Amino acid sequence: MSIPPHGTRDDEPIVNLLRRLRCEIERVLSSFQLDEPEAEEVLQEILLMLIYRWDRIANRELWLLATLKRSCLRRAHEQQSRERPC
Repeated sequence: MSIPPHGTRDDEPIVNLLRRLRCEIERVLSSFQLDEPEAEEVLQEILLMLIYRWDRIANRELWLLATLKRSCLRRAHEQQSRERPC
């Protein structure tokens, strides 16, 4: 991780965003009852998308929470589909 000349780390805005949203993120993950590996996978996918689109997202907090909920809903639906007998 490089430190730019002005003294802030490159990842500081993302770290601050995650700190602010920690309780909400945990609430969403627990409401969908994802196990730890699934929760980590969902968060990793979303954070990669966030980093890639960082400059194009106007409201990052809203985007992150909405994307997290959609991803959890999709996983829950996929899991239900797998559990249903054919």
